[in-house]
Amino acid sequence: MGNNNLHNRHVKKKKKLSPMIVNKLEKSENAKVMGDHEKALRIARSILVQDPYCIEAAEEVIDNLLSLQDFHDAEKVAIFVLSKDEKSYIANYALGFIYLTDNRNKLALGYLQKANELSPNNPEILRCLGWATFHGENKLKGLITLERALNLRSDDPLILCDLGVCLLQEQIFDKAIHLFRRVLEIDSTNERAQDCLQAAISLEKKLLNNE
Repeated sequence: MGNNNLHNRHVKKKKKLSPMIVNKLEKSENAKVMGDHEKALRIARSILVQDPYCIEAAEEVIDNLLSLQDFHDAEKVAIFVLSKDEKSYIANYALGFIYLTDNRNKLALGYLQKANELSPNNPEILRCLGWATFHGENKLKGLITLERALNLRSDDPLILCDLGVCLLQEQIFDKAIHLFRRVLEIDSTNERAQDCLQAAISLEKKLLNNE
């Protein structure tokens, strides 16, 4: 599955934040965007030392823990955030993503649907929701949701690969092959795309030979 950062945040402020905390949040966000998740995490956690109930800082912690693949701690923080603010799309997304990677698809779907309600047109949320929907309740709806994610972020290797894999499972080989080749144009070292492309080409040939 993999994970993307949720950059297009629009957090509703529950209370007025001090200038110092706002400054630290900006530094944490900037470090995250630059890919320095350890630094971003340290800054966000330092805010929580000052204010243990700062939802914005806790959401930053969640986002960076996901990027560092520390799903155990991310789950704990996300559950805490939802106990204080059930409308946190980041916490809902996080739990959906974590449960999806743990093959708890039905549980994941509920959180991802809620995250999508709270943050519509977020390509990362739509990607995970599309994957969960395809492998759960509705394959066609899942494909449409993944297409929406791709329309919003057309050069995202994770979206391209996830949609490609779903199309491959539906034996829509030509489109799947096209998507995997697009990933390799973006990143020629992407092992998932390399493996999936070879599998798609091989399966398509096998199917044609059997006709």
